[in-house]
Amino acid sequence: MSNAYPTPGPEAPKSRGWLIFLGILSVLVGVFSIGFPLLATVAIEQVLGVVLVVSGVFAIGAVVFGEEKNHRATSVILALIRLAAGMAMLVFVHSGVLAIAAILAAFFVVEGMVFIISSLTLRHNRAWFLIFLNGLVALFLGWLIFAQFPKSAAWVPGLLYGINSIFYGVALLGFGIAHKKA
Repeated sequence: MSNAYPTPGPEAPKSRGWLIFLGILSVLVGVFSIGFPLLATVAIEQVLGVVLVVSGVFAIGAVVFGEEKNHRATSVILALIRLAAGMAMLVFVHSGVLAIAAILAAFFVVEGMVFIISSLTLRHNRAWFLIFLNGLVALFLGWLIFAQFPKSAAWVPGLLYGINSIFYGVALLGFGIAHKKA
């Protein structure tokens, strides 16, 4: 599970329409995740499991059918680890949810720091404070998960991901609206 949305940097994408679209999409995903936090948590865990299984299968296929002869043993080992981790997440949902909660907490903390630092480089944009606020919220959400772990791991990741997604969407919307057309 990763926040698959682009991170606004010093040079914003040329199309503000994409920023606005992704902002709206992020808000909608956030509203769904807040409304159904357990479902969102399990969905995040299961999607990650599927991604790991598929990437493991493709990595094994690349070793078997690829022309690259170097590092085949290492590539097979890494592919099998991905495959095993993905299968474990699909079969052992509770353990996967606990792992996701811990990873999500760490992700929010790192994301918060990145957004706070990025916002300081975007001070020329009127919406820089929204990026800064998003960073503060992400840091706070990471702390909340760590503070309640593992007691509320089943619903907290979905709920907090939803909250983070809404704040990120609002930040993207503000950034897209404030960004001049290319």
